[in-house]
Amino acid sequence: MRDKGFTRRRWLQGAVFAPALLIGARAGRSATLPPPPNLAADDALLLRPADPRFDQYEAAYNRRTMIEPQLRALTKTPAAVAAMVDWVRTNRLPFALRSGGHSFEGFSQSQGVVIDTRLMNRISLDIAARTVTVGAGTSLGDLYKYIGQHGFALPAGSCPTVGIAGHCLGGGYGFLARPFGLSCDSLLSVELVDPQARLIVCDQKQNADLFWACRGGGGGTFGAATSFRFRVQPLRRVVVFGVSFLLAPDRAAKIFKAWQHWAPHAPDAITSILKISKPSDEIIALHCTGQSVGPMSEVRNELKALLGIERPVWTPDIRVRSFPQAVNHFSGSWDYESKYSKGKSDFILSPLSDDGIAALIGAVQQLPANEMVAICDAYGGAIALPAPSDTAFARRAGALYCIQYYSSWENSSETARRVGDARAAYNAMRPYVSGAAYVNYCDLDLTDWAEAYWGPNLPRLKQIKSAFDPDNVFRHAQSIGD
Repeated sequence: MRDKGFTRRRWLQGAVFAPALLIGARAGRSATLPPPPNLAADDALLLRPADPRFDQYEAAYNRRTMIEPQLRALTKTPAAVAAMVDWVRTNRLPFALRSGGHSFEGFSQSQGVVIDTRLMNRISLDIAARTVTVGAGTSLGDLYKYIGQHGFALPAGSCPTVGIAGHCLGGGYGFLARPFGLSCDSLLSVELVDPQARLIVCDQKQNADLFWACRGGGGGTFGAATSFRFRVQPLRRVVVFGVSFLLAPDRAAKIFKAWQHWAPHAPDAITSILKISKPSDEIIALHCTGQSVGPMSEVRNELKALLGIERPVWTPDIRVRSFPQAVNHFSGSWDYESKYSKGKSDFILSPLSDDGIAALIGAVQQLPANEMVAICDAYGGAIALPAPSDTAFARRAGALYCIQYYSSWENSSETARRVGDARAAYNAMRPYVSGAAYVNYCDLDLTDWAEAYWGPNLPRLKQIKSAFDPDNVFRHAQSIGD
């Protein structure tokens, strides 16, 4: 039977960190900007609120954190990015960098200036070398379409409107993570504008420390990315699967325990996600969905780990699809969505106890129906192959899965209650979790956020920041060195 439309995008319309930069004090709306750089139309489109084209580029994923800037600079070339960085730095103007605009906490928003790279979206595939070079404004969906038609794939997220820049800089989890690793593990080089407005290249040989930091250190700390080069994987077909349960809380706990035991240790070909929600009183919905680069027979056999515990609500949906078809399957919609939302996260470094599982299910159960979901992303496989110190992304062999607590709504009048409820659910889990969090699910509620995001890699990140940007030109509310 069909998968009933349970796609990751419908659970979570994008959840990716986008960088933001602030210089000096935040300017008020009445502040007057100095004359901007004299950039040709081929280099940038400079839009102020009075421009009829301004609203076309204003929407961001999280309406709760949207801010109207005094100037949006839609750059088209690396030189234009450099000119804008030099201008805001020289004039000490508050500014932000935007690519996809999916930051949970609005770090790609500013009252002053937004340097917006969405028009820098060129894609160039080298089939012989199995590499792809993309502009910093490229969306995951456009990238998948381009390389998919040539039989290639890149491990990255499932929301097609997310920008590659913030996604990769923070790590980049998706349905190909366990066979091929995170997006940052496929990164070969990144081109960025540095604090002196110079265009530099970072890879294993040039600016190697910066390259290390760009693989999981998050956006908005080290520079303004203009392009990325990735290794791509030849991949024409995958197996997608989904199985759903509607159960009383105590029975739902048995499925969660089975998934927790199975998913992080499944064959590396299989990446699975478990979503926990409350459709009605006394009922918990659990939906396990995922993708495999292995044979269908292996998927059928592995799902017995769940199917032997409880009866699903319908026959599991297991089918072979092309990689582009799988992207469509999980995306839900290709339209850019803008809603009020709040997200939080936990990395699970040791299995949740029975009490911890009960607390998680109870946190969802205590809220109104369909208000919040907990989405568990299985780690292990290729994610765990690099040592924690090999890249800035530290949650490797020690991470079993990541829980995302997520709520979205349409009316601003619900904001205070929704945010409060998300915090209450998160707080209920404190006795059972590590305190580690995922920077791409950025959360301003965290008090020790730097340690939560980067753990043992934080000292090295601070050293690189101090050496590369001692004046802290590139910064935002949760950037390194702030």
